Amino acid sequence: MELFAQGLFAPECPVILDNGDVLVVEMRRDRSAVTRVDAETRELHAIALTGGFPNGLLRDAQGKLWVGEAREHALIRYDAEGNEEARITNCGDELFRWPNDHVIGRDGAIYMTDSGAWEHEVLDPVKMTLKPGWSDYPFDGRVYRIDRATLDVTRIDNGIRFANGIAFDRHDRLYVAETIGGNIYRYEVFGANPRRELFGNVWDGVAPEGFIGPDGMKFGADGRLYCTVMGAGHIVVFDEAGTVVERIETKGKAPTNIAFTEDGRHKMFVTEIANGAIEVHDAPCDGLPIYRDSVVIPAQRDISPSRHRAETSSV
Repeated sequence: MELFAQGLFAPECPVILDNGDVLVVEMRRDRSAVTRVDAETRELHAIALTGGFPNGLLRDAQGKLWVGEAREHALIRYDAEGNEEARITNCGDELFRWPNDHVIGRDGAIYMTDSGAWEHEVLDPVKMTLKPGWSDYPFDGRVYRIDRATLDVTRIDNGIRFANGIAFDRHDRLYVAETIGGNIYRYEVFGANPRRELFGNVWDGVAPEGFIGPDGMKFGADGRLYCTVMGAGHIVVFDEAGTVVERIETKGKAPTNIAFTEDGRHKMFVTEIANGAIEVHDAPCDGLPIYRDSVVIPAQRDISPSRHRAETSSV
């Protein structure tokens, strides 16, 4: 294991760029940024200040940055220079609560988890820990599909106890992590009836007490699912049957997400918030190539909200 970067303020969602630089979001309130880590100098450069609690990040083929903002309750789109272009805040009458991780599917749409809590009700903004009594909170985690061209939003599922990590396998099945309890769910989203089914669980038996459980995850080219377990200090590896076959220890106790190399280096870049670091671990393979579909996105849109359309703002 080596450290790619240190001194980050609660990093999440690493994205490896073609030149080796790495993008992350820094979640802590006194930073709240999309940050680029220079691969050569390891210097940190803020690309965009989100103003709240950025929790998820992806970069599409056009270089657009999509940020899940928990405090702003929005999925925000930025251009490559960090200028805000649009924000999505709802699915019909249903407001976003805690937009979290998101991924692009084979159809070019974004699939996003919403953890299902109002961030200010459950999270201490200074300590970045959950408030007392969080376990009694009525979490209603959701999974959404967002059309990147029209910005239309559709809800796929709800009722998940803190929906978190999300990933597609090589058969285009969608996987969602439920942090409380440790379950990983699977959906045939391109089938006729994409109902939730249990794929696996990160714990061998009963889940430990406290807010400890699966966070960000990615598939390797070997077909296995690699899932960070925030608070436990390891990455759980599932085989294609949903059986835990390995636990990879991380240096810090709070890994939050993974980015695999796709260039033959066989490395995993892991964000970790206890030490504010990006760890680099050897991997048995590269990552399963992720979709970065280059759907044409209008530079400006003026969409009136309706029951089936997301509100947006052009900036």
